[in-house]
Amino acid sequence: MEFQKLKKYGIIICIAFTVFGFATTLEKTVFICNSTTSSKYHLKKNCRGLNACKKPTKEITLADARERGRTLCGWED
Repeated sequence: MEFQKLKKYGIIICIAFTVFGFATTLEKTVFICNSTTSSKYHLKKNCRGLNACKKPTKEITLADARERGRTLCGWED
């Protein structure tokens, strides 16, 4: 009986960590070059990939960057 309760709570806790962990990842902020031709996002404001950007850089959420079709910069580790 106790094992079934423990198993049930364990599953609930795993689901909660998965949901909240995913939400936190998408709320993470990234940096983009605010240009119409830019297609990448950057994890660091001083990323080498932003050096060529002639427009202002902008800080946005990871979810927003992905919605805009941006992909991770190749210079990021």
